[in-house]
Formats: sequence, C-alpha cells, structure tokens
Amino acid sequence: MSRTLVFTKNFTGGVSTVARPREPATTSSSSCLPGVVRGLLFDFGGILYDDTVWRRWLLRLLLHVGVQTHYRSFYCVWDREFAADVYCGRRTFFESFAAYLRSAGLPRGLIDEVMAACRGLRRELDENRRPLPGVRCTLARLARMNLVLGILSDSESPADQLRSRLAGFAPPQTFRAVVSSFDLGQNKPAPACYRAALAQMRLSPPEVAFVGNDAAELAGARAMSMTTIALSGSPNTQADLQLDRFEQLADVVSIQRPLAAAG
Repeated sequence: MSRTLVFTKNFTGGVSTVARPREPATTSSSSCLPGVVRGLLFDFGGILYDDTVWRRWLLRLLLHVGVQTHYRSFYCVWDREFAADVYCGRRTFFESFAAYLRSAGLPRGLIDEVMAACRGLRRELDENRRPLPGVRCTLARLARMNLVLGILSDSESPADQLRSRLAGFAPPQTFRAVVSSFDLGQNKPAPACYRAALAQMRLSPPEVAFVGNDAAELAGARAMSMTTIALSGSPNTQADLQLDRFEQLADVVSIQRPLAAAG
C-alpha cells in the first residue's frame, strides 16, 4: 500500500527559500566582477560537490517503501523546518529526520526501516565526497593567483572534519578559512556566519565574493556588502554575476588579478 505525503499546509505561514517570491536576476553582461576582490568564499554543497546525490537516493528509497511525494515539496519543508537543528548542532540528522517523518504521519515501523537503510550509505557518502568536474583544477588555478579562499558551509560536521574532507578537493593550505554552522550554532544567512568566515580570511566584506546557488544565502552575503556570484542557480536568483560552470571563476578573476595583487 502506498502512502502519499501531503505538504500543502506547510507552504503557508512560513518563509521558504524555494517558495518565496524573488526579484529579477541581475547578471553582468560583461562577465566581469563589479569590483576588485582579493578573496572568494564558497558554499560547500552544490558548489564544490553534488549535494543532491544523497537527497535523490533517499527519495528513491521512500518511493520504494510506498511513500509518494515529490523532490521539491519534500525537501522544501525539510530545509525550512528541520534542517537548521541539524546544521546548528541541536539534533543529529537521524533525530531530526525521524521527527520529520513522524510529522508527515509515517508509522514507527516504516520510519525504523528507512533509518536502518540509510545509515550506512549516508556515512559512506559523507566520507567519499568527490569534487564536481572542473573544481579541483580551478581551485588550484585560483590559489596560484594569490587569492584568499574560504569555505562557509551549513553542515552537521565541525570545521575540522570539513577540512579533512576537503583534502580530496585541494591541498590543505588552499583554504585559509573553513567555517561550519555546526561550530557557530547558526546557519546562513545569519550575519554571524559571514562575519566568522571574513575574520578567518582577514579581509573586509567588499574584498570578498561569495560563491553560492541559494537565493537567501546570496542575499545574506549581499547584505554584508560582499560581491555575490551565483553558480548554476535558479535563473531568478539575484547576484552580481551569474556563471554556468565552476571553471568560469578563474577566467573572471584573472581579469582583475593585477589590481587584486597590487592591493
């Protein structure tokens, strides 16, 4: 017997980065940064690696056990109402996800079945993240430009674990800053997250460009007076510059490299 999860009640009375109205996109027609930057601050998931692998696998598992739902509606509610507890260290992923499934009306036995099936794979995926195409060589090229690079991640892991996982993406010295929401107890777009990363990078907000694909997180960086670069985001995502591929970053930054180095 299949079960259909209905989330329509959750789409009202709250704020969702997926459902909220957005302003028209702002794209640089010259494919140049609007100002000189000395550092790049990256979101981790969705920018350096594909963070939808786990989500797509989990949705297939739920469909397999008879739960009928859709990617957008399922993860919209999860991201808005449950994920922050995980990213801020208040609950483990499995505690929060079990609570989510209970709120959706799934019986205890089915929840236990889903939890048992996904524990091993989730750990394996966390330990074996692979960079997206072009990421490793582009990071190396950016590092050779004497840019200060940083990571700002909403994560259930502390920063030291993120640094270990980044070893497969670039040499350890590549990133001056690695900041996790888990350590801060706050997640993007809270201003404290950007401030913590900027402090580790030892740069002022106008000297740094934030690279992400989430509208709310890009807006948070823009509110801090940072340049914003949207990578493979929604066409309605507002940013100073829109790029389709990670490799384009090096070409964009190389145009302003002499001025950045002189600063």
